[in-house]
Amino acid sequence: MLFMIAAFLRPGAEEQLINYQAEFNEHIGPSGSNVPVAGALKGADGRRVGYLAFVEGDTVADAHMWLRESPLHKAGLYERVDVFEYQVEVGRFG
Repeated sequence: MLFMIAAFLRPGAEEQLINYQAEFNEHIGPSGSNVPVAGALKGADGRRVGYLAFVEGDTVADAHMWLRESPLHKAGLYERVDVFEYQVEVGRFG
């Protein structure tokens, strides 16, 4: 199954992202086989407001586990996180 994780940064967190860049890239890198696409969410002003990732797993618990392993989540940089099962209806991944 495919899950969508939308994680929104808390106010002031953008300035702290540089401290976690290497760890965050490491988290995404080894997980690459089950993360077909991930990237930054940017507001109208061009500033980063969060991240969106699509994660493959057997259950929603797998997606939550992947999220809990994120260094940004561990550091408390997210104000809000939404996890949904995602069903592709138009287009395709891959």
